Amino acid sequence: MDSNRKLAAILSADVHGYSRMMGEDDHDTVETLNACREVMRAYIADYGGRVVDAPGDEMLAEFPSAMEATKAAVEIQRNFSERNAMRPENRKMRWRIGINLGDVIDSSGALYGDGVNIAARLQSLGEPGGVCISGTVFDQIDGKLPLKFESAGEQLVKNIAKPVRAYHWSHGKQQAVAPAELKPLLRSYRSLGVGLIVVAVAVIGAVIWQWQRSPTPHSMFSHRGDGMGLTNNRLAVLPFVNMSANSDDEYFVDGMTEELISRLSRVKGLEVIARTSIATYKGTKKNIGEIAKELNVGTVLEGSVRTAAGKVRVTAQLINATNDAHLWSDDYDRELKDIFTVQSDIAQHVASALTARLTSAQAAVSSGEALQPTSTGTKDLDAYHAYLKGRFFFSKGTVPDLYKAIENFDRATQHDPSYALAYAAIADTYEQLIGYEGASEEKYAKAKSGALKALELDPLLAEGHTALGVVKTFYDWDWAGAEAAFHRALVLNPNSATTHNWYGWHLLYLRRWDEAIAELRKAIELDPVSIIMTSDLGIGLTHAGRWDHALEHLRRTLELNPDHVWMLVSVGWAYVGKGMYKEALATFQKQMETPGQEVLAMAGIASTYAFSGDTARALRTLDRLKAKSQNAPGTAYTVAVVYWALASRDVRYREDAVRWLVRAYDEHGLDLGASSARWWDGWYEDPRWIAFRKKLGLP
Repeated sequence: MDSNRKLAAILSADVHGYSRMMGEDDHDTVETLNACREVMRAYIADYGGRVVDAPGDEMLAEFPSAMEATKAAVEIQRNFSERNAMRPENRKMRWRIGINLGDVIDSSGALYGDGVNIAARLQSLGEPGGVCISGTVFDQIDGKLPLKFESAGEQLVKNIAKPVRAYHWSHGKQQAVAPAELKPLLRSYRSLGVGLIVVAVAVIGAVIWQWQRSPTPHSMFSHRGDGMGLTNNRLAVLPFVNMSANSDDEYFVDGMTEELISRLSRVKGLEVIARTSIATYKGTKKNIGEIAKELNVGTVLEGSVRTAAGKVRVTAQLINATNDAHLWSDDYDRELKDIFTVQSDIAQHVASALTARLTSAQAAVSSGEALQPTSTGTKDLDAYHAYLKGRFFFSKGTVPDLYKAIENFDRATQHDPSYALAYAAIADTYEQLIGYEGASEEKYAKAKSGALKALELDPLLAEGHTALGVVKTFYDWDWAGAEAAFHRALVLNPNSATTHNWYGWHLLYLRRWDEAIAELRKAIELDPVSIIMTSDLGIGLTHAGRWDHALEHLRRTLELNPDHVWMLVSVGWAYVGKGMYKEALATFQKQMETPGQEVLAMAGIASTYAFSGDTARALRTLDRLKAKSQNAPGTAYTVAVVYWALASRDVRYREDAVRWLVRAYDEHGLDLGASSARWWDGWYEDPRWIAFRKKLGLP
């Protein structure tokens, strides 16, 4: 048994009133405890710590510094404060956290000694929802964090000979230290008439403050570079420039950029901006500094590609965005068939060059272990070209282009039947088509078969697990299977904005609001210019009944792209939630102008009339909706939504709503999981509703 002494920051946590909660409802307590554990593990990992032990309702973790341990503890308590705001008083799970910096004995990963014991004693002294730190920790962080700790004096604690200086931090006492322009605003939530839960004003203020500070969830404590406040562990791979005489090679150059993003996103400790946001800078005249500020990245990779006569020349350079210094650069003159080796070499050199810029907690990145292995590629150049053409059309996002993408992905698998990534792309494209054209058994079957084939060929393919998670969420309604698929995908590629986004939708359907919104925000952090990601967060906030937050978030983006259909959907329903019916009608009418959106827009219009009390207009619009969507698969849920809105004023319409929900179930309607949204809260004691939710396997 190996053991050694070391200095470490120890975090000890437990649940206040855990025995009482177990006695009242053990199932809910265990479920909530497990959810909290996942949140804590994520924050502990984010700040460079590791979980040492987690028996019962306790959690013990170690960190390399007192600073990182304190940051993690504060963010954990802020997260739990928001989570508790949505729960009944007797079911709020309040944690106490103690932190000590001291000497410990590490014996095969287990920790012993007074350093650990003092942390446990401080935890017992702490306030529920707060953090109690020792004097040794306070001396390390004093004046370095925007937090106010109050001295509790010297404390005599069990089995420790000398008194311990203790300091308390409580989430509810921190407003005074926030910048004046970011002080929480008082918000109120207007009910839809279906029993929405009113969120406590203090918690709303804290959430708004947290969101307004920055698009990144941990911006208060993020690891910064020099001079410009840019984040060192965030990288942008700018669109490589096509230097070829033939403009038809554009798809190849775009594919080169996307391939490098994909490879680098697997680097441990590195956050890589997603392709969607990067594409907006194609052909830009902005300089590196401007782009870095907009994306909050500390490092930028740029380059060019020229192909001719079976040869390829690739130039790449890695730039420190704070001072334009070159961290690494190289030129490659190779046979075109060697392009795969070139891509791997560039990614490896970038990972190695970035090691010195990452923090000590992220310095696990090394030239030898930075890139997670992947066998998703192909050695067949024809298959690779077909795949790149597919990605080129996929990125355009229109229905005709999505079908062109599928043709090319299919061609890639014909050239190389073992090309796992191409099968995953087929699944992804069919899932996108469902979003545009509506649900159909055929499309879901093709999406599922593509995902399963990809994973059969490569079980370590993150894209395959994500595609499977989407099918299990939206079609199979296999919530546990979907959860496992998304978790696996994020372990394999934590930088996938797409995975975080889809997982956020999955969590919305399970009414796990805090976790869902955190995932949707993470997607935006990784893909900050994506309208889809931004719209989805707005819809997520609307699902959770946070109308003010949704509108505040969406209005800023709406100014940049006022005609985007998903943005209009998000804003329209947020207006409905706020009772701003005139604004909602105007928004849905604008949505009607987009081809293919008539059915969804009419559902929004009819529902708005219903909520405003104009039943006659609601019914007339509903008749038009039914006629428009007659025999169209996947649209029954939209009709059910309108009847639900009518039922908010006249319960006789509930029978119609249930009937159309059952029809949507039989059709495997695309958005049945949206029945988890806060809009439906008033139905949760209706036996028919309980039976319907049970059929879906939802809580």
